[in-house]
Amino acid sequence: MNASVEIEIQAALKKAGINFRSFVQISKFRLNETGRVTYRIDHEHGTVKARLLEDERTARDLVAFRSELGDAFAPVILRHGRVLIEDWIEGDALPDIPEPSHLAMAGDLLGEMHARSTTAHCALHEVRATTDHHLAAEKSLRIAVATGALEEEAAAKLERALQQLDPLQTTYGLVHLDFCGDNMVIDRAGKLLVVDNERIRLDSLGYDLGRTWYRWALPAREWDYFCIAYASRVPFPNPLNSLRFWKIVAAARSAELRLRAYPEKADVPLRCLRNLAARETI
Repeated sequence: MNASVEIEIQAALKKAGINFRSFVQISKFRLNETGRVTYRIDHEHGTVKARLLEDERTARDLVAFRSELGDAFAPVILRHGRVLIEDWIEGDALPDIPEPSHLAMAGDLLGEMHARSTTAHCALHEVRATTDHHLAAEKSLRIAVATGALEEEAAAKLERALQQLDPLQTTYGLVHLDFCGDNMVIDRAGKLLVVDNERIRLDSLGYDLGRTWYRWALPAREWDYFCIAYASRVPFPNPLNSLRFWKIVAAARSAELRLRAYPEKADVPLRCLRNLAARETI
């Protein structure tokens, strides 16, 4: 551990009454890019996850948002400063092509999250303009072109599609922003559990669904299973109508992040953008 990180996490573990035996870093992002790092902590009575966030306010807000969710989302045991101590959830990794029943469970979970009308006694589902997301996607596309990572023709086609597909308004609510099979397990009872929930916040529900489409990369039939379950839970008419717009936004913004933070892994969103640009109907 980094010395300052070690002090903060050890203080949180001590407050939780946990005497750790070993630790291993499991976070995928670089600490100097995001200000976050996550460890698996083994102790005398089991295992927990210690998550260091960028600041105490972010940690406090995240705990408040997560307290609204059910036990299908890994619970927080304790917050100390900017450190969260969470349950370590055991289970089998979700296969690349999940069973329809598991896809239905996942669709239900995200739909129920998006359907929440209040959180921490605050009203949700405010309707806002899509302007910020649209401009951010265009900026991301221009950065990808400027770095030589994306062809100008593909970017131009995607920018035209953004203009044509923009729904102009979007509903804000409680979002996950990393809802995908990589962050889920199946426990011994066959229940689907979401084990990585560090990005939950208030944002566009459409963007969150676009992020799920991009991050999960399900085959068309399996994506349909997921969407049927999702749409049955959200209280909005035609919740999938603007998905094509949000697909581009999600892939473009991910491409920019990866080009900046770890360019060796930028091929996934870039390939996604090229595939979107190559389709007659995006």
